[in-house]
Amino acid sequence: MRASKTVHIDSDYLAQGTHKGANGVLIIYDKGKDFKSCGITVGVAIYNDTDGSNGLVTVVTEDTVTCTLSGGTNNTWTKGDTYSIYKTATKNSYISSLSTDRRFGRKVVKGDDLNTRGFFEDDVDTDQDRDNVWGEGQPEERHDY
Repeated sequence: MRASKTVHIDSDYLAQGTHKGANGVLIIYDKGKDFKSCGITVGVAIYNDTDGSNGLVTVVTEDTVTCTLSGGTNNTWTKGDTYSIYKTATKNSYISSLSTDRRFGRKVVKGDDLNTRGFFEDDVDTDQDRDNVWGEGQPEERHDY
């Protein structure tokens, strides 16, 4: 089988912006950001991109997010700090994976050598006539046609 595995990780933020509230606080204030509406929930990762700290969201409203930060230079929010909030509890964590059959994604041009079934020889799926065998790392069996 010529399956290609795509792994989805939490590398895209749900929300990103700039803290517009007071200095030295644990609450991000960003009026009109609609944190709840864009899917921010308690327990997701938040990063203070300015000072390098991060933590988990503990309270969410439409305009504010509360968290405890660690690992940075200040571990609080200062007016002008930029933030990124992710889908899971850690940035770059595993979300899901998907195996795709590569045979149907290649372009055939004039002069290409295809087998009698219309596939490139190196893309022949040796177990394509068997039911319930799919995905990367699945056992394959050679068929004599």
